[in-house]
Amino acid sequence: MTKMKEQKFFKGDLVQIADDLGASMRHFDKGCQAIVIGTYAEICSDDNDVDNYKLYILPSRGSVAWYHTHQLTLIEPNRYDLLPKNDRTRLNWEAQQARDNKAQFKHQEYTMTLGEKNE
Repeated sequence: MTKMKEQKFFKGDLVQIADDLGASMRHFDKGCQAIVIGTYAEICSDDNDVDNYKLYILPSRGSVAWYHTHQLTLIEPNRYDLLPKNDRTRLNWEAQQARDNKAQFKHQEYTMTLGEKNE
């Protein structure tokens, strides 16, 4: 059984793209920052390829695929907020954050109610 490769970057990570991408990628954006949109494995349903990433090039230059793991450096995780306000990925992230915050608030209210009943 083949061991699955470990993924280095995740959706929403803010990364720095290397200045030198090699001759075959000279037409790609380089030396700038980007947000990870996903891996080849996630986007193309290939369980093994977590070394290639689709990125959203900042500021507002759009998405580009495929950058290799060794061409990227993590700056900060979970920075969907840097995507344009109307970007579908950002809107999904914001909706998830709102849902999670609401659920956390309800859990805190429930815990406080239980504490009051036990007094």
